[in-house]
Amino acid sequence: MKYLIKKMLLLISIIICSVEMIYPQSTTKISGLIKDKTGEPLIGANVYIYKTIEGGITDNNGKFAFTTSKTDTITLVVSYLGFKDYKITSLVSRLRNLEITLEPKELAIDEVVIVASHFNFGSDGNKLKKMNSLDIVMTGSSNGDIYAALQSLPGTQKVGENGRLYVRGGESDETQTFINGMHVLVPYTTNAENSVQRSRFSPFLFKGINLTLGGYSAEYGQALSSVLPMQTTDLSSGDKLGISFSPFNFNVGGTLSQKKSSISFNGDYMNMYLYNKVFPDKYNWINPYQKISAQSQYKIEFTPNSILKVYAGYDYTTFKQKTENELDYSTQRNLSLNEHNIYLNTTYISSFKNGSSVFLGAATSIVKNEINNASINKDQYQNNRREIHLKGSVNKSFYKTIKTSFGGEGYFRKSQKDYNSPEEEIRYNYDLDYDLISFYLDNNIRLHKKFYFNLSGRMEYQTNNKEWNILPRTSFSYLANDHLQLSAIYGSYSQSSKDDILVTNQGDLKQELSNHLIFSMAYHTPKIVFKLEPYYKKYKKLPTLENNKYVSNGYGHSKGLDVFLEEELLLKYLRSTIAYSYNDTKKLYLDYPELSQPQYATTHNFNVSLRYYLPSVKTYVGISNSFASGRPYHDPNKNGYMNSKTIPYNSLDLNMTFLLKPNIILYMSATNILGRNNIFNYNYSSTRGADNRYHSTPVVASREHFFYVGLFISLNNTKAYEISNF
Repeated sequence: MKYLIKKMLLLISIIICSVEMIYPQSTTKISGLIKDKTGEPLIGANVYIYKTIEGGITDNNGKFAFTTSKTDTITLVVSYLGFKDYKITSLVSRLRNLEITLEPKELAIDEVVIVASHFNFGSDGNKLKKMNSLDIVMTGSSNGDIYAALQSLPGTQKVGENGRLYVRGGESDETQTFINGMHVLVPYTTNAENSVQRSRFSPFLFKGINLTLGGYSAEYGQALSSVLPMQTTDLSSGDKLGISFSPFNFNVGGTLSQKKSSISFNGDYMNMYLYNKVFPDKYNWINPYQKISAQSQYKIEFTPNSILKVYAGYDYTTFKQKTENELDYSTQRNLSLNEHNIYLNTTYISSFKNGSSVFLGAATSIVKNEINNASINKDQYQNNRREIHLKGSVNKSFYKTIKTSFGGEGYFRKSQKDYNSPEEEIRYNYDLDYDLISFYLDNNIRLHKKFYFNLSGRMEYQTNNKEWNILPRTSFSYLANDHLQLSAIYGSYSQSSKDDILVTNQGDLKQELSNHLIFSMAYHTPKIVFKLEPYYKKYKKLPTLENNKYVSNGYGHSKGLDVFLEEELLLKYLRSTIAYSYNDTKKLYLDYPELSQPQYATTHNFNVSLRYYLPSVKTYVGISNSFASGRPYHDPNKNGYMNSKTIPYNSLDLNMTFLLKPNIILYMSATNILGRNNIFNYNYSSTRGADNRYHSTPVVASREHFFYVGLFISLNNTKAYEISNF
């Protein structure tokens, strides 16, 4: 291990020296302080040279500094949400030790965001919770994964055996992902059982990530609990080239930019062979987990107010492992998986001087999954899924008081499954084909400069049951001042059942429904963010298994309280975050015989993280701890259903981020450093043993620890710590 570390440090040193030799250049420093009218420094303000990618952001003291190779007259731009942009044109040599005061601007209706149940990340957000792509990389045990970073927020629940996003008592499938407003059918990579599944998308692709825990707008449907809309970056004003690598993956990407267009590419190869050799997991691998990914994006501005984006992504995943049932060692088999996942997305947005805009979008997802020896030897499993998503909307703002959006969309889905077990003489297959048509109307109304009201609705039609659903939604928000906002949201939401359920009883199965009622208090200043949200969610028409087919007789509820605090007041350079969630969820659905807490649900979830910046060495040091109360499970040796609970979950994680140069970042993390044996469930034998009891084995993660080292390098980018390839 010491030998590997020495080799890695030597490699890093060689790369750093090589980059320095390749890109020597004389530079000029631009620096200053950004503040508001009261003299309060503005943290996270964007400072850049007009029509270039050179620039930086202000630190905890409102100060910024970056270097440029330009020597003539330039225009420096300062932007910060809620304030008027500031521009200054001058010789570069005169732009030192600036002191700039930004003027607040009156909010128009389309600049007000109802922050109840919302967390925004990146430049698209309302700065209630500031997080850019670099923050996601540095968040606790995220290891650069979007979904892992989001699990540090309140309202999310830790389900360590798969790593997916579970929100406010809902299953992971109740949270849907959208890119540029268009749906992604399968946003996760496929992995072995009890192994964490990561997002298919790098955080560096996006300028805005907005997790909505509930009460989302009428634009989005087909999600019972929450939505995760993400916006890709806009037209690049300069060429980029970046690489990154870790002990198990290598990534290269870049952008070629022209005056009104740019084309980007990104490629990633992951192979767990070396990592498994150094840090073995609980599996016996024949072929290690491997993944090849490629993405490309083309962007063109026809006018300053109209842009076309075309995105394409492809993932190929494969592995082969020797597996066995711990309760029956005679069932050894060599499980192998191959999966192809294709996603295509095209959007067009055009804005007009009269306050109106048009959005058009089309996306398709194609997922082909093949597993051999899936359950028993010599069986074969194939599942092919396809979705086409079409969407269009018209938006119109009337002065500063009303913004109206009207749109329609269609989901066209096809799913094929074939399971064949020659030895058991079992054959099961289906071919499912159905569509969803929706229309929505969304009205944001400014009643007063402090009072905002939303009245919206959505209509959805599903072809398999030929029924319409009417889904009203409304919200009210009071902006007491620049720091305090009070909100209330009510809405109805629907979602089609999973394919395997829908195919059993297509004509009679209704769309699943949930009603959300949310109250919110949000307080924020440049150095403190506090949110308090009680909520209640009621489920209706959930699928229940009766007489070997599913019917829409299920119901349930999810109620709770989310608390979030982030502060930078206690100690200079220290950012502390506390997130706590209380959740009471009970459902009667699937094969549950009675109203019960679902197996994935936890009543208490707590996360605390500290991140300290060492300015002398430009290094972030982070520590975080995640806790979740025990999860219910069914013990057949006891009376009742879901009659037992696992031990609580706990993981103490460490991470360090070294800002070696403005274009070189080294990130290291270690999860569960205390080595806690977290148990998520128990599997029981199908028959009683000699002691007349059903014997069990615990369900645990494939790894107790995960160590990660990643080096990110931007080869021709001078913007401060901008390592985005796209």
